[in-house]
Amino acid sequence: MANVSAASRTRSTTPGSISEAEEITEAQLLKDNGDTSFDNEDYGAALHHYSEALKLDDSNVEMLSCRGATFIELGDFIRAQHDVEKILHLDSKYSQGHYLMGIVSDNLYQYKDALKSYLEALALDCEHENILADNIINLMPHFCPISQSTIEELEDMDAYTKLCEMGAILCVMKKYNLSVRVLNAARNLETNQQGLKMKVLLTLANAHTHLKHIEVALGFYQDCLQIAISSHDLDYQTKALASMASLYLESGNTHQAVVYYEHLLDLEEEMHSGKSQSELLDKTWPINFQLALHLNLSMAYRDIGNLKKAIKHAQLYISLVEKHDFKSEMAYSQDHLGQLYDILGEYQTSLQHFEKFLEKSKQENDKRKIASAYGKLGGCYAHLHNWKLSLTYHEQHFNMAHKIGDKPMVIAASEKLGDSYMMMENYEKAVECYEELFSAIKKSDANLKVNVCCKLGKAFKLQNRYQYGLYYFEEALDIADDLSWTEKKNLCEFHMSTILQNSTQMLELEEARKYLERLIPYYEDQKALKVEEDSCTSGDLYEQLNDCYSAVQNVHCKLGNMEQALIYSELQRQKTITEINNHSTKAPQSSFGSHGDRVTMETINRVINQQNCTVLYYTVLAKSLLLWVLQPGKGLIRHYTHQASKDITVGDNITDLTNQMVSSDGGRRRPGMGLDYTCENRALPEKGVSLQRLIKHNESKQATGGSTCATESEAYTSETSTTEYDFNLKAKSPDRQLYDLLLSPVDDILSKLDVGSNVVVVPHKELHHCPFSILKDWNNCHVWQKLSVTYMPCLYALEKVTQSELRYMRQDDDLLYERSRSCMAGMGHLIMSQDTGISKMSREYSSVTSTKADFEHINTRSLSNPRLFKSGAFTNPDLPGNRVHTKPVSRETTFLSIVTNQTKLSTIPSLPVTPNLKSLKPLGSPTGIDRMLSSGTVSTLTTRTATNTDIVTSPNIVAEFKQISSQGYCFVCGCPSLPEMLELHGKPWQPVGELTCAQREVTTIASYVDTSPVTGSDLTKQTFLASIQKATLIHMASWGCLQEGLIVMSPNENRKPGNMPNAESYIVSVEDIVNSQLKAKLLVLSLGWTNHTREYEDQTWLLPSAFLAAGVQCVLALLWPVSDRVLQKFYYHFYKSLQSDTRISQAINDANKILGTEDRDSWVPFVLIGKDVHLDLSVIHKAMLNQKIDKVEKEITEKLQTDFLNPTPANIEVPNKEQMKKNMQEICSTLLGQYNSQPSVIPTLMSLLDSALKRLHTNNLNRETRTVTKDMVESQGGLDLLKLMGFHFQARGCDVDDPYVIFPHSNEEELLLPAYDALRASHDLLQHANCCHCLYELLPTSEEILSQLIDLLSVTKHASEIQLKITDVSVHPLWINPKAKAFICSIGFHQIGRILNFKRTSVNRKLLTSCLQFLVALSSKKSSILLHKLDVSRLGYSPPSEKVLKDGNAPCLSTLYPLILPRNQVHINK
Repeated sequence: MANVSAASRTRSTTPGSISEAEEITEAQLLKDNGDTSFDNEDYGAALHHYSEALKLDDSNVEMLSCRGATFIELGDFIRAQHDVEKILHLDSKYSQGHYLMGIVSDNLYQYKDALKSYLEALALDCEHENILADNIINLMPHFCPISQSTIEELEDMDAYTKLCEMGAILCVMKKYNLSVRVLNAARNLETNQQGLKMKVLLTLANAHTHLKHIEVALGFYQDCLQIAISSHDLDYQTKALASMASLYLESGNTHQAVVYYEHLLDLEEEMHSGKSQSELLDKTWPINFQLALHLNLSMAYRDIGNLKKAIKHAQLYISLVEKHDFKSEMAYSQDHLGQLYDILGEYQTSLQHFEKFLEKSKQENDKRKIASAYGKLGGCYAHLHNWKLSLTYHEQHFNMAHKIGDKPMVIAASEKLGDSYMMMENYEKAVECYEELFSAIKKSDANLKVNVCCKLGKAFKLQNRYQYGLYYFEEALDIADDLSWTEKKNLCEFHMSTILQNSTQMLELEEARKYLERLIPYYEDQKALKVEEDSCTSGDLYEQLNDCYSAVQNVHCKLGNMEQALIYSELQRQKTITEINNHSTKAPQSSFGSHGDRVTMETINRVINQQNCTVLYYTVLAKSLLLWVLQPGKGLIRHYTHQASKDITVGDNITDLTNQMVSSDGGRRRPGMGLDYTCENRALPEKGVSLQRLIKHNESKQATGGSTCATESEAYTSETSTTEYDFNLKAKSPDRQLYDLLLSPVDDILSKLDVGSNVVVVPHKELHHCPFSILKDWNNCHVWQKLSVTYMPCLYALEKVTQSELRYMRQDDDLLYERSRSCMAGMGHLIMSQDTGISKMSREYSSVTSTKADFEHINTRSLSNPRLFKSGAFTNPDLPGNRVHTKPVSRETTFLSIVTNQTKLSTIPSLPVTPNLKSLKPLGSPTGIDRMLSSGTVSTLTTRTATNTDIVTSPNIVAEFKQISSQGYCFVCGCPSLPEMLELHGKPWQPVGELTCAQREVTTIASYVDTSPVTGSDLTKQTFLASIQKATLIHMASWGCLQEGLIVMSPNENRKPGNMPNAESYIVSVEDIVNSQLKAKLLVLSLGWTNHTREYEDQTWLLPSAFLAAGVQCVLALLWPVSDRVLQKFYYHFYKSLQSDTRISQAINDANKILGTEDRDSWVPFVLIGKDVHLDLSVIHKAMLNQKIDKVEKEITEKLQTDFLNPTPANIEVPNKEQMKKNMQEICSTLLGQYNSQPSVIPTLMSLLDSALKRLHTNNLNRETRTVTKDMVESQGGLDLLKLMGFHFQARGCDVDDPYVIFPHSNEEELLLPAYDALRASHDLLQHANCCHCLYELLPTSEEILSQLIDLLSVTKHASEIQLKITDVSVHPLWINPKAKAFICSIGFHQIGRILNFKRTSVNRKLLTSCLQFLVALSSKKSSILLHKLDVSRLGYSPPSEKVLKDGNAPCLSTLYPLILPRNQVHINK
């Protein structure tokens, strides 16, 4: 029984109800007497006194508690309970009442109520926490078997520690609810012991985890982690992170689980950084924990589709197992890694690990593992098409499973064997295996039953036994629908729709249409999600999506919905362009939407109406060929469907005919192939090329091996590859047969076109390799003789090319406009300028008065007489805002003043309205061109120069001579210089030999177009991307991969660290191309082909499509490789035709015509992808010559500091702070890029800037002199930065070496400190070569990108609890920017699904701080406050708004420089 002490009875006085003073006094006297008796243990007398007092005041809780305590001492717990209940009824917050209720309940064996009362009392009364804690502890043996010794161990502890330890004990004993209650009571107490706090929080989180209170548990884990981080407790950090990762993994949030597993790895790296912490790692992280960490990470990365990271951690798992000789884990580790490589499709590597798995399993003598290894080896050999070994291993797997008597293993063996038969295309055997498996499945195993039904249905579908297939798919669909399995349901509907498309029944076709139109958006979303999360996308997803597009087109055609079929065909086709990374951010406004996702007949007709050509749009399906004919103004005028024979598909037919035409061409030699046929190998090795070779080797080996498996495979191969077909066209040549198949259905339409009319062909699949131009009609006439044929990947690309053409025309128009403004010594510029402060024209008609605002929107370039509009002679001076604007004295205003004084008013032509002579401007206002010309002061010496300007002279002014040259030029590049070994597709690649033919080709082509080729080490990736953005004609000859869209350039060793350059340093991808803004009219691709047998793999034109999307108007590409000798002849005649204004298609035809005459019917299969534009090399040559002259003039002017052609401008343009920050970016980028060759420059610059800052604020260093070192003079960027900061230099007498430094005398733009901060941060960044390289590539960049990077780094630095995602508004623009993304990743960020995780090691945190300091110093908008704290008000970026000044007057200051004219020049005689 619990004793009631005086401390527990005596409480602070609680005032009761006041009735009369005597009653109060008497009641108090009785209470005092009762207390005295209670202390003397005279409980009867005490009870009497308390009862008498309560008669006077029965609601006094203090006297009730005293009587209740007396009842407890007397053992009358029932009456005591009544008093306590009355107390709690009167005051539920009275702690003494809860304490007494706890004692009463304890003695009445009501232990749950007793614990509840004690906990309530502890929450209300912290002064007696030890007594209450003891009572709580003493209750615990009634709830769980706790020994008395354990309770005794807790006696000497304080209340917080007692409750903490007891809560932990209860959690271990799985009394989770009780543990939570005890620990929550402990949290109400105060303590300074951080370790106990973390223990309470961790135990609470564990208890809530077992109670499935996930969100509550995560909150406690997070609180524990924050305290552990602040107190640097690595043990509790480990426990909290591991627990949170496991909890997220169990709840299905795998991405978040990976984040916390990665934090554990960061913690491990921190522990390895010091000796003491390394010892702590061995104690805190046992080897089993490290094994589990890497295994869990590998499995988690596998589940989210990041197989590269999964393989990395699986390899670490194997290394730990082998290092510590964990024999029990060796077999499983090899099995796990083999499965990962199998998912990735690297079957050769997975085969090696499965063989090791078998070996380790045999060493362990584990029959189940041995059987499993046999099954996995069989599946792996099946993927490699080694059928004999595959079936052998599957039989061993099946037999061992039967011997063991493991039914699940037998089922798995049957399934794997059936899968191998499916890959062998032996569908009957596969059906037998699946049916046996289906009969063995339990009804309760719904998942396996659905899988087997789908596999059975697929096997029957491939046998064309559609009704059987539909039966099994419907069975699977019913189960999946009942269990709400979305993925399984969609798979069943996909297979059902591909079966129903073959039907002729309208209801079945409608059902297929509904399925397909729902599945296509679903698969597109799944693919987009995989791309966004950077996860490995299964090939089945792409295959199913493509099958859906083909099926929906087939269904719509059968239903007569020709337009819908065309829409889906275009929607599928344009994905080649729209799915290129970062395409939408660079794409201009399109009729098809930013992603090409808004395809309707209205948008298609809008694009067609912009053309002057007929479009032939083809789609190749398995059993039919679809053709749409579209014309401007008419839209879709015809649709044609060709049904294939039962013996051969349309694609195989086209391929066969094209091969016949290429190889024989009706008895002639192979086109472009002479007897001395040689073709230089310019192809990059593709992904998985070694795997494909092994598969072909296995197939050929088994075909001649005579084994059972080889015989079956051979029988199937002969059936599919040597299928006979009869189109009744055997007497016709292949080109004639292709004409009959592809063009004869629309021959009546084509025959009505004028000779030379342009026809755009949009091919599909095998038609990408069909040379439409050389097909022959029944008159034995080639198509090119009647029509000009060009190709387009899709209508979206056609619209892109049209936009590029309009942009090019606009640039020409702008050039002519700028030239017209520079005529008459720049008078045209003065007349037509928008910002000279000229008042707008005003006219008065009757009582209507035009104001100045009426003419604000008028574009002077659209007027027939802009000079009249700009003259200002008709402006009403009384209109508000028409104030006189005085221009500062300058060369231009002086010229206008002179002309105005000599101009007579009578020269102004009469107009219908009365001119306002008062509106004539004083000095500084422009005057009408008629007045100027009438003065007779300007004489024309040359009416037209090479740049369509003139040369004038005047006795009164210095005539301005300004030539505006066209910027077009020819860019010929190729034959990059490569090291012996490079990284490609994550593996080493050794280029085979030199591209001698490519070197000869680019040298020859460069002589044709009168330019210098860019080859060797000069042809870097950066040089290439910068040069193609300005070129009008581009010709490249290098290594490349047409299938993957890759072009090889020279790596720049100074820019990328490491001995073996990685792919990003020398590979130009389609993403790089699309991110460029090109304006070339023609691009010639001479890369990617080998001298091996031609294969039809490039069926998307990925590289040409990317160039068209980037702005190129047409791309010239080969259909197949030809002899280098013939190719050189073709180029000679091709570029010769382009010397005068010629269409590209005409130049191709002329070259092939001459080539056929010279080389006995040889021709080169070039196709023109894009717009058939006109090109005149003579115009480009003239522009290049003008550019060279401009360059020489500029060099002479800079060298002599004198412009002999034009006077010095009156107003000197001074850069503002934003422009100077931009220049600082360029200089800092140069300093980072050249640091290895000039390591002393940055420290020297820091010292000079530090001295400059001290001189401006103190006088201590004003007498100290500094000189410029030789390294600084010869450096790149060093002197530029000093000049930008205001430094000057003075020679030391007659010695020009090591000049004195003249420090800046002011810091008005406040750039010295930011420059110093940038250099100091750069000095810290130099230790991280990869980060420096990425910064070098990134800078200079826009202020918007800088602001977004600063926001990202600031949030990460100061608010680590915020979980950023790549889909965030401020992060997404950076993540889709390749250079910004590379920089972010170099700091320590990496993607986990949509989560942007930061690797928080000490090294990365310091690197992040240095990068933040560097970027803030270069930004003109961001404050340095973000370096020290997160200020939300300073986040974000607002683009500068254009300030519209009142009256259109720009602020300017009068020049202090005098105007030098011919009549007042000062001549000094020496």
